[in-house]
Amino acid sequence: MIQPQQQQPTTQIVLDQEKRSWWTSLTDKQRHAITSLAIVLGISVVAVIAIKFASNQVREAIANKEENNSFGSKDHATWAKQLKNAFDNDGWWGTDEVAVRQVLRAIPSQEDFQKVQTSYRKLYKGANLIEDMTSELKTSEFNEMLAIVQAKPQKAKDAGSPIYDPHGWAKRLYSALDYAWLGLFWGTDEDAVLAVFSEIPTQKAFNETAQVYANMYGTSLADDLDGDLDWTMDWREKIKKKPKS
Repeated sequence: MIQPQQQQPTTQIVLDQEKRSWWTSLTDKQRHAITSLAIVLGISVVAVIAIKFASNQVREAIANKEENNSFGSKDHATWAKQLKNAFDNDGWWGTDEVAVRQVLRAIPSQEDFQKVQTSYRKLYKGANLIEDMTSELKTSEFNEMLAIVQAKPQKAKDAGSPIYDPHGWAKRLYSALDYAWLGLFWGTDEDAVLAVFSEIPTQKAFNETAQVYANMYGTSLADDLDGDLDWTMDWREKIKKKPKS
């Protein structure tokens, strides 16, 4: 006589309501990964769930604290959130690179920028600001933003001192002139050009920037500006309005 097969007992995972809600919110793949991890570690699934849940709660608490800072006097958290908002662009396609530029120009030093990176990581649960900038910005835009940061003083205590950076201005102008719209059509980022012009204090500084530009890229800055802005901006007039030295 054939004996009926006995059904194998299933493992019951007993959790409190909060952890059970978190567990059920996971995908099958995530739950399987946690179960597999428990087997490898030789501990119960419930123990692994408790560890993962606690880790998740810590990240949530850190993010909430940093979120509160962004509404107070913590500039670094505010700048971090403004950058994320620029990446999200109110749900519209693409990134608000003008807003990104404004935020980076407002950050006073490289030391402060590092603190913004830390706040960004706390706010967005381990997200890396540089990686997000790399994915959100075109290469020319990223190079421009990087040059903005690199031109700042290293230490916060030196913030506020005038920035005189022909090398950085040359790099940013080249990035602005070597610009691809939608990755397909070459054009000029005039906002980026104007941002650089606003920082160049004198005609002498512009001439030094043009010399660096020629040394770096083997072409004339004036010729490139003429070619890209001939119909849209009288860039020479803007430079002439600056003091000579």
